Amino acid sequence: MKKDLAKKKKAEKGFSLLESLISLFLFLLVVLFSHDCFTAVRSHFFELKTSEEWNTAAYSALDRIKRDLLEAGWGLTEAMSQAILEGIKEEEGALILLSREEDLSLAGDLVIGQQMIEVESVSHIKRGQHICIFDSSGGEVHSVASVDQDSIVLTSPLNAGYMQKDTSMVSLREISLYFDDSRGVIRRGVNASPAQPLLEDVASFGFDYLMDSNLVRVFFNLKMDEEENHETVVFPKNTAMVSFQGK
Repeated sequence: MKKDLAKKKKAEKGFSLLESLISLFLFLLVVLFSHDCFTAVRSHFFELKTSEEWNTAAYSALDRIKRDLLEAGWGLTEAMSQAILEGIKEEEGALILLSREEDLSLAGDLVIGQQMIEVESVSHIKRGQHICIFDSSGGEVHSVASVDQDSIVLTSPLNAGYMQKDTSMVSLREISLYFDDSRGVIRRGVNASPAQPLLEDVASFGFDYLMDSNLVRVFFNLKMDEEENHETVVFPKNTAMVSFQGK
């Protein structure tokens, strides 16, 4: 009986210290391996998420630029056909896009040298904005120095006189796109308002305007992946209409 009890107690005995240490070591290996896998997956997930966010921002910026280009020259066909202004141009490293913002009604005839012009409504005209005055024989573009209740004052005098019934005057919407390389930001300005960031963390930005084929190519690279080139090629229909009329 005593031998049977001793055997039973020995059989009921738990793990030895060595067995416990080995089990604990194996458990730690599994935990460490799982932690490394989780960390790697988590890091890869956030890399993909960041890349997706920046690509989304890049596509959004390209879409905004494309819409601006398609609107360039809108409502300015006659003025562009007379070479009074250009719907698309480059100025000091910036891509400038012009379109008609509002038709302005003159209160009377205009004379050479005049700077104060009476108009029926000045509600949407801002200081620093450009206006275009033209008739069938020509025209000119001026900047607004100040706005009164029923008149605007130009920064420079008129170069010619204009008859009220034959003259058109429009306020211009001027969009400027340029690269702020010191901050790595593509900026977009509207009229005289401060230019706002369109896309950040940009490594390079450029554009080509091929007047003969009426194509505009805009391209840039992001700092996170400088090898990937983001670009859009647009055929601005409004400036194309001027080219077609000239043929």
